[in-house]
Amino acid sequence: MGAIVVGVDGSDAALDAVRWAAAEAAHRRAGLELVHAFDVAGLYADASVAPLLDDVEAAMRDEARAVLDAARDVAAQAAPGVAVETREDAEAPSSVLREASGTASLVVLGSSGRGRIGTALGSVVLAVASHAGCPVVVVRGSARDGAPVLVGVDGGPLSDAALEHAFAMASAHGAGLVALYAWHDGRSPALRAAGAFDRLRDDEERALAERLAGWSERYPDVAVERVIERSEPSRALAARSADASLVVVATRGRGGFTGLLLGSTGLSLIQHAQCPVLLVGPGAVTS
Repeated sequence: MGAIVVGVDGSDAALDAVRWAAAEAAHRRAGLELVHAFDVAGLYADASVAPLLDDVEAAMRDEARAVLDAARDVAAQAAPGVAVETREDAEAPSSVLREASGTASLVVLGSSGRGRIGTALGSVVLAVASHAGCPVVVVRGSARDGAPVLVGVDGGPLSDAALEHAFAMASAHGAGLVALYAWHDGRSPALRAAGAFDRLRDDEERALAERLAGWSERYPDVAVERVIERSEPSRALAARSADASLVVVATRGRGGFTGLLLGSTGLSLIQHAQCPVLLVGPGAVTS
């Protein structure tokens, strides 16, 4: 199993990510790699910085070592037995983390940061999640031990991959799984008038049960709750995340556009979920 890679920038959110990742590494008996990246090449574009470039880069490297030392201390407190490695890199954070994801089991990020590893809207998350070679976890809210794993199911091209990772996490942690299918007809008065949701609910319940059946056979230890709601998927998942240990979604769903880095549901959850969010992109498909 590959190491768990954590992007750190000295922010409180990044240190929360380190704590979560260290605990997960201990559970998996995996190593932990703490990565701090700073884009030196980007400094050349600033004419005012160019004459001071050597001094600026030296200061950034000093900062990187301080950030990594602090993150290592947090990891040691959270999971004393986990082997921790650190890495500083003078390339763009998104490029460094995408490269690291090729051999990692997870990439873990905080939900916000100082502008290098993350921002309020997760700019690095957007760049990494859709192209990573493994799932990306955005740590936010509270990780509730013993609470079920919540997974969004929509029948999209990555839906089965999201289910695979959700079942695997639930099984590994001895947790249940809540599979949520949300269907929204609120934008269409004609659909509402025709009672489309009520008429199609039985069909959707059967389809959801069939989609889950194979995974339940593969993971018989995982108790599954099937939920169908008439709601926006992001709103339904965010509300139920208050009672979950982890919410799992694909980076693009059935209604997504191929060119989008991150679908609207994933983007909403990394801002509003009340527990950590695991994003499954095309590179995280394992079967």
